Amino acid sequence: MRIKEIPKGLRDLLPAEVKKMRSIENKATRLFQSYGYEEVITPTFEYLEVVENGAGGNIRQELFLFMDREGGILSLRPEITVSIARLAATHLQDACFPQRLFYQANVFRHVQPHLAQYREFWQLGIELLGASGVKADAEVITIAVQALQDIGLDNFKVSLNQIGIFNSLLDDSGMNLEDRSLIRSLVEKKDLVELSRVLEEMMIDDGLKETIAALPVSHGGIEVLNRIPYVEKNRNASTAVNDLIEIFDVLKVSGVKDKIVLDMGVLRGLDYYTGIVFEGYSPDLGYGLLGGGRYDNLMGKFGFPCPATGFSLGMDRLALVLKHQQSETQRYLLGGSNFQAMVDKAQKLRGEGNIVEIDVLGSNREALEQVAREREDCILIYLD
Repeated sequence: MRIKEIPKGLRDLLPAEVKKMRSIENKATRLFQSYGYEEVITPTFEYLEVVENGAGGNIRQELFLFMDREGGILSLRPEITVSIARLAATHLQDACFPQRLFYQANVFRHVQPHLAQYREFWQLGIELLGASGVKADAEVITIAVQALQDIGLDNFKVSLNQIGIFNSLLDDSGMNLEDRSLIRSLVEKKDLVELSRVLEEMMIDDGLKETIAALPVSHGGIEVLNRIPYVEKNRNASTAVNDLIEIFDVLKVSGVKDKIVLDMGVLRGLDYYTGIVFEGYSPDLGYGLLGGGRYDNLMGKFGFPCPATGFSLGMDRLALVLKHQQSETQRYLLGGSNFQAMVDKAQKLRGEGNIVEIDVLGSNREALEQVAREREDCILIYLD
């Protein structure tokens, strides 16, 4: 019998873990609200056609699917942006734009579970709907940087790219969809050996081969753009490069430039991105902490053409890299023989915003001192 087991890729969260997750949520929520973002909640599952219409049919292998009693095929939500697009197309077409929305939700993907990758995980993010241009992108990226700082991270970078550079280069190559998908995967994984081998076998311009092969290692400041000279031959790629330069300049004004690097290998895995894309990393964890970008065509798939940009934080991964943080409130343990005094003291301390536990077992002072030592930052008050 499996009465004590849970399905593969899921986990129980104990009090210390939940406390860290709630701290992340509360700090990020305060930041989002300070910029004018308002919270929305979408259903835990959607019709399969909604998910595939937004995220692309290649996501199906990662979905948890089931059928309702009316015969509809449903999917647990694999991410939130598609649900926000559907929500906006359903409820907000007559709203005043831009709309600033945020969310906190659990999402589900049928992946091979390991450290920092679960089949159920939590995302916290924002969507800026109805705003195009570099200032809108810069607002979202600035909030992403500030969110990581407010949560308590210092050692991190946000890697920035413009998906139009990569897409335009592949347009010039004349590759079929299968080859494009393979090249994209190899660039994202930074598999230089296999990428070089695959490109060598392709009948495309040698300068284009060299440029594509250089993308995974083109990482750093604005000078990175000098390492991809072929883009000068492609008008769309040149426009995308100028977009990166402009947003880099705006981010200087926003005061977050020191946390930004350019990375031509950041492409994001979902099909709906159309412009600026970015990911946040810490050297303390080999996985992205946040990701996002511009998706101007997504909402049009739901009958409501509207520019949009946003990002999501991976709360589980953030919790892994956050070191122990001092509690924002003081914890007390009250014991003794004077129960009335204990109740009165507890009410006073709680009114001041503290956490207070009253001993309900009638333990002696020595036993309570041991309990207080085992609890982090706990102060014992013994009232006779």
